[in-house]
Amino acid sequence: LGSIARLQNTPAQCLWAQPRISSPVTVAGLQFPNRVGLAAGLDKNGRCIDGLGAMGFGFIEVGTVTPKGQIGNPMPRVFRLPDGQAMINRLGFNNEGLDVFVHNVRRAHSFRRAGGVIGLNIGKNASTPIEDAVDDYLLGLAGVYPHADYVTVNISSPNTSQLRELQGDQALDSLLGALQTRKHKLQQEHGRTVPMFVKIAPDLEPAQVRLIAATLKRHGIDGVIATNTTVSRNDVVGAEHAAQAGGLSGFCKRAESEYD
Repeated sequence: LGSIARLQNTPAQCLWAQPRISSPVTVAGLQFPNRVGLAAGLDKNGRCIDGLGAMGFGFIEVGTVTPKGQIGNPMPRVFRLPDGQAMINRLGFNNEGLDVFVHNVRRAHSFRRAGGVIGLNIGKNASTPIEDAVDDYLLGLAGVYPHADYVTVNISSPNTSQLRELQGDQALDSLLGALQTRKHKLQQEHGRTVPMFVKIAPDLEPAQVRLIAATLKRHGIDGVIATNTTVSRNDVVGAEHAAQAGGLSGFCKRAESEYD
């Protein structure tokens, strides 16, 4: 990522640039050039939007960003499971904070100019008590709103203690109510409407999915990012590193992400 950050928008970018396949789709009023995007979690500080976008992605989502910078969980915190085409991470929202993030996003220009869509993903600091989580999300929303094509509210990472409690009925209702109130004020302040999505976990029972869906609909949330990583290890039993704590991602979890 350091090399991409240094070399993006220079002649050296031709070393990794790929033509973008045009297959447009419209979601929440946004026209995505194609359906293939880069999820949040790789470029947590938004340093490489133009360089990554040159690889042919239709959209790039960066973050998760928290109001204050934090180092995340102790290393080692990434483990590869090649036989399962999977990986476990417990990064823990490591990022340099909202001010640095916004500065980096504002510097990006070529990807968006070429029609690319940029999503900005917000979360809470690990040091913020769960009962004060709404305050962190409101700070994040206000900070990224002017610079986002869409905003993702991340309440489903398994690597921040108690974060998934925000998917519960009452907590989710309170969070979304506060965010929508702030969003409407930001919409008036900036004269633009920015869709807001919520990122959920794959480890939900059908009844929980239905309850979350009803809550999102009631609050007028524009969409869902399905899904975050899983704490389940059913598909990698016996694999080296399978017992490591963290969120599992990979091909084996595709079916669980495709909710009906």
